[in-house]
Amino acid sequence: MTETDVSTNFDILIGHDPETWVALPCSWPHDDHRAPRSWIRATVSSVAERSVVSTRASRSWLTEVLSTLARWSPGDERRYLYLPDIATPPSLLRVQVGFSQGERGDALRALVLDSDVAAIEPPVVDEIETSGLGQGLRGVRYSVLEGDDGLLATLVYAFRAEPYDLRVTCQVGGPEGVHGMIDEVDVFVDGISVVPAA
Repeated sequence: MTETDVSTNFDILIGHDPETWVALPCSWPHDDHRAPRSWIRATVSSVAERSVVSTRASRSWLTEVLSTLARWSPGDERRYLYLPDIATPPSLLRVQVGFSQGERGDALRALVLDSDVAAIEPPVVDEIETSGLGQGLRGVRYSVLEGDDGLLATLVYAFRAEPYDLRVTCQVGGPEGVHGMIDEVDVFVDGISVVPAA
């Protein structure tokens, strides 16, 4: 996916494995689909074909999930669903971009620490380096959602790639999901870059 900001003349390139990540629509038309219905049908079919086991119930469940996500189209972010198999619990990944502001270290730390959902403790923040965005920060945020008894783990990344600050978040379910997803999300984040528009 390429997103061009006409005011700065830069492209945000997001390379991802379409057999692992489903790009969610920002608007319609999307991926040669004029409306959600045909996109949902094609996506369910694609995921079911690559799955070891696909039942009518699992296809119906995925249709409902995609239908909900297709109606939620925030224009200021790009969203992806980790879904290598129809039986895999999906994880929502969001790429948010804004113009760089303030001192780099403080701004990136704030992007990792800030959230609408209160953390049960401050995230442990590590430095990370990617081929496309350079050095950034990665943290794991643990929170409790209202009405839910369990913990929710979210991987949070922040990078400065002038003229932008980028924040990537991926909800990975409970704390047990962190170990299995961190490598997958690291690979996804490594495929993001900001380049001058052609």
